[in-house]
Amino acid sequence: MRSNLIFAFFLLFSQISIGAEKLTNLSGIDVLTNETKTFTMENHKATVIVFLSAKCPCSASHENLLKDLAQQYKDFQFVGIHSNSDETLEETQKHFREAHLLLPVIRDSRSQWANKLGALKTPHAFVLSPTGEMLYHGGVTDSHVGPSAKKHFLKEVLEDLHAGKPPRHKEGRALGCYIQRADET
Repeated sequence: MRSNLIFAFFLLFSQISIGAEKLTNLSGIDVLTNETKTFTMENHKATVIVFLSAKCPCSASHENLLKDLAQQYKDFQFVGIHSNSDETLEETQKHFREAHLLLPVIRDSRSQWANKLGALKTPHAFVLSPTGEMLYHGGVTDSHVGPSAKKHFLKEVLEDLHAGKPPRHKEGRALGCYIQRADET
């Protein structure tokens, strides 16, 4: 119980600290190509970062929604991050190869990005401005199962930003499977 409270405090602190600290680029090894990729925020309307899992049914149920958003909002950069240390590279590659996502997925084997952004679950979305300012963080939708969602938080944020408006949501509850961090195994 005490370790859970300490972890919750750490995550709260990391959420607060990222608000002051701007993330202007992100890099990692692509799950499918094994190539190092670097993503900069400045050349896009915004960057959408989504933490994903190879075996979480909640994460998988949102993959088609993410594909649709990536196809619809081509002026936004989409990046997936895989941080679950309890999922093997082989099962991760197999899952994302079969998912045919329209976004690269990078490995976060030491939970560096999950810790820096304060990602808790999969799927957990973050939208960053071209200057690296956090515009939104939270769930893709208001449901564990993407197709049954009533509120589409991420889509609504992207609609607003695409129209030049401030996002109507700054945060939304992330529902899904907890990220198994490297330091917890």
